[in-house]
Amino acid sequence: MNSKYLWTALAALIFINGCNQEESSTLSTAVEPPKTDVELLNEQKWDDNRVYVTKDNYILMKEANGTIPGIMKPCFVVNSAKEWPREDLSNTDSYDLPRVDFRWNNGDFVSASASEKAIYESYDKVWSIKTDGTDLRLVTDDFSGDVRIMRRSPNNRYLAYSYASRTSGGTDKVVFDVQTQKSTLLGTDLGHSQFLWAEDSSYLYFEDRAKYWKYDIVSGKTTQMDDDFHFSEVGVIYGGKRYVVAGLGISVYNEATGRELYGVSVLPIELAERDYLNINHERKMKYVLKNRSISPDGKYAWGESAQYRYFINLETKEVKSEKIVRSEVGDYQYFEQLGLNANYVRDGAGGVIFLKLNEDKTVPKDKWMNWPQVCSGHSATLSWLYNGFANNGAFIKEDK
Repeated sequence: MNSKYLWTALAALIFINGCNQEESSTLSTAVEPPKTDVELLNEQKWDDNRVYVTKDNYILMKEANGTIPGIMKPCFVVNSAKEWPREDLSNTDSYDLPRVDFRWNNGDFVSASASEKAIYESYDKVWSIKTDGTDLRLVTDDFSGDVRIMRRSPNNRYLAYSYASRTSGGTDKVVFDVQTQKSTLLGTDLGHSQFLWAEDSSYLYFEDRAKYWKYDIVSGKTTQMDDDFHFSEVGVIYGGKRYVVAGLGISVYNEATGRELYGVSVLPIELAERDYLNINHERKMKYVLKNRSISPDGKYAWGESAQYRYFINLETKEVKSEKIVRSEVGDYQYFEQLGLNANYVRDGAGGVIFLKLNEDKTVPKDKWMNWPQVCSGHSATLSWLYNGFANNGAFIKEDK
């Protein structure tokens, strides 16, 4: 090629490239994406220092009550549940601590003439949160009714729950798959609900029509259990053993054979079970456990009757008890969510009481914390611990 033409071509190429760079530079500085609604809201100064998550939902930071001043905890205001982040099994950050499922109707009471959205917000939904009060997630709103009980599978994927259905008129028993967002109806009746998951999450025991059933997760097959099969609404299967926390104590079964291994009663020594059956109702209610919990590995259990609280070591079969004094905090109070090795307890859903237990597994009177967990809606209840082995069972990140 003639050198004259070569230099001309090179000059043209340099000119075009320079123009492109100038155009690219101009575009990069001139075109800025508009700020989102959330960014604009968070630029404003709010008297309550709220931080918006979506345009209708925000978080308030409140100082927890207790013996350690200055600890701030989030309190959640959810006005649009469908915009709130859902629990995501692929998000490993959500599972670095134990978690708690609970029911919450995040909206206000409304009349039948209210808008469809307002009615939806006022209905029960299932939520979950870390034990330290962070990472609130919507688990499911795939139902219309009042939740009665919920139990999460050990692998965190499945939620078994029942609710008083507004459509069927009965109590629907459901398994919800967090991964696929699909619900499976197990049964509907007007009776009691109980669920107990297999240690490997492969099957579920549930109660329906006053019978016990076994549901296989993979095949979807449901099998009725024999009349001598036992489980309860509070229990766990761990280490090949089925722990059943019932009204008067705990029974432990070999899960493979169904044989009862041993039992631990909360009845006083002087009152044998046969004598208990013959005493009047008022005396019976002194001992029947109306509130109960169990640690994730079945090592410890707790119960509260009308007059007593009990803390049971299921390895040593030792039962510790205290008489309830309403004006005093007891040694075994606030054990609704009993952590691994009974090192931590957590109680409540709308408001939370949080305790790291003493070495003797009693409540420390000089070290406690409580905070409001939800700042909208009209009730939050039915807390149930899951993912209980995370962080070696410790309910806060710095303790392992």
